[in-house]
Amino acid sequence: MSPPAARRKGGVPRGGATVARPPEADAFEHEYPGASWLASRAIRQLEVVGGQAEELVATVARRYGLSHAALNALAVIEGAGGPIPTGEISARMHITTGTMTSVLDTLERNGYIKRIADPTDRRRVLVDITPDTQDVLDKMLPEVQHVIAAALANIEDDALQALLDSLAVVSAAIAALPDTLPPVAPRRTPAHLRRTYATGTEASSDTGKRTRRIESHQSQPPLKSVP
Repeated sequence: MSPPAARRKGGVPRGGATVARPPEADAFEHEYPGASWLASRAIRQLEVVGGQAEELVATVARRYGLSHAALNALAVIEGAGGPIPTGEISARMHITTGTMTSVLDTLERNGYIKRIADPTDRRRVLVDITPDTQDVLDKMLPEVQHVIAAALANIEDDALQALLDSLAVVSAAIAALPDTLPPVAPRRTPAHLRRTYATGTEASSDTGKRTRRIESHQSQPPLKSVP
């Protein structure tokens, strides 16, 4: 049994490892000193797949005239089993209070939710779904789960569990990121990405030429309309 490949920071195998290191990894880490090509790829892929997953659910929500955020809010409220504080909804959805207020205002205006005063604290507002909304959720949520199951049907349960475990590790790592990080190393911008910009004198001269061309064009007689 061969020993595991030695790994460097970022999970990229060292030279001589059995897993090939793509040339773009070296170029990327040269351009961004201290960066990890694998870590950057992982975060970018999370963004891409997250967008795909969001669109998957949003497609179902739009059939009912709702946004994805509105669907999530209704699911959170229903899942509470009773009236729930607005702050708890935004905390569970990981969105700001201002955004949550806008979503709830729209839902209330369209009759999906109702706001009620907390009987134990009149200063606090609770939110609950309406009877009609319960009927909508009873139709919409099964559709969401049907689409999700169909999308991931060909992935083995062990692979899905491994994915969940990996996502938990990534989430914990992001949550543990300190507020203050070491100084950022300067970027080594590749020569082919650098632009050449005109100096102030050259830019003024070019602007004057464009202005004269426009004035010359405007002085031409108007075209006759074609019958």
